[in-house]
Amino acid sequence: MKAAVSGSTGFIGRILISLLKYDSDFSEVQVLSRREIELSDKFNVLVGDVSTQTLPSIDVAFCSLGTTITTACSKEAFYKVDHDLVIDFAKNAKAAGAKTFALVSSVGANPKTSNFYLKVKGETEKDLEAMGFESLIILRPSMLMGERKEFRLGELIGKGAMTLLNPIMIGSLSKYKGIQGKTVANAMVKLGKESLKGTHVIEGNDLHAFF
Repeated sequence: MKAAVSGSTGFIGRILISLLKYDSDFSEVQVLSRREIELSDKFNVLVGDVSTQTLPSIDVAFCSLGTTITTACSKEAFYKVDHDLVIDFAKNAKAAGAKTFALVSSVGANPKTSNFYLKVKGETEKDLEAMGFESLIILRPSMLMGERKEFRLGELIGKGAMTLLNPIMIGSLSKYKGIQGKTVANAMVKLGKESLKGTHVIEGNDLHAFF
């Protein structure tokens, strides 16, 4: 199989790259990046704006693009990354022949909610579904656990709280449990290879079934 990855330098993206490196089912991987990165010969790094990249023929596209409003510095800038760039990548992937598109979204994503972050995530999901991929995989993890390169105080505090709360989040609350980034990336790769038909939304704790 041939794949493309956008969001490769982020938390999930870095794990995704490490998994694809040793996955023999993928013979070639296109990696979209804003800057030069050194990867093995299996990866072809395409440096530039995601919205203008032309991809060679691929079977599946993995998207872990995302930021925070704090990092983006404005709602407008956040929307450009978490919606516009995702949709641009999806359009390019579809033009390159991708049958499957897999996205890391967020628990609670809903285009009708008043929460701006979750509204954008929901709108992105809705717009992707309208594009007509044979297989659309949407992963909705809660707080992502694991070591990041960058320091985020808010997330550090949140992870501490999640560690305490996870054991009591059962039943309908289980989808809000914190989850390891590696679990999410692993589910993404496995589902991306299954050629499922239609749209499949995998909530929080259900992602463990694919690890």
